[in-house]
Order: sequence, then C-alpha cells, then structure tokens
Amino acid sequence: MSTPEEAVHVHAQATVAVDLGTLFAGMTPQGFARAMELGNTTWKVTGYEITAQARDGDDYVFDVRYETDRGPMSLRYRFRDVDGEWKVVDVAHAT
Repeated sequence: MSTPEEAVHVHAQATVAVDLGTLFAGMTPQGFARAMELGNTTWKVTGYEITAQARDGDDYVFDVRYETDRGPMSLRYRFRDVDGEWKVVDVAHAT
C-alpha cells in the first residue's frame, strides 16, 4: 500500500499528464462525482504544488495548487484508505 502523500502526488501528476485511467482508478465513485461538479475540464494544467496537508480522523486532506492556462487553481482533496488503497473520496475548491 502506498502512503497518502504518494497517492496525492500520483493523482496530481496524472492531472497534469491528463492520465484519465490513473485519475479514475484513484477515486471512489463519490470522489469522481464531486470532481465532475467542479467543472474545469477544459483547463490545461501545467504543474502543481502541494500547499497544505492535514489529518482528519482516518482521512488525509491535501490542498493542491495547480498552474493552468487560466491561472492558478487550488483544490482540496480528501484521501481515504479504501481496501488498502488511498483514494480521493472528496474534492472541492480550496479556500
């Protein structure tokens, strides 16, 4: 099993690379639905930086600042151990 820190980097790298297979595999159906609610599917992401990390019970929360063709976009991800794999269970705009 990877660590939550490794999982967030894999997810962010997949976002930059537009690696949909890795993105989908790293999300629960609920996490995917939340991501679709955010929109921004036409933005071109060129880089990322993890700007905050916290633990909330068994979950890990990460703020990721993406560099895009439309300027910076910060998202807050909640990762949870799902059957031995760290997966995105929620995502929202970071404040």
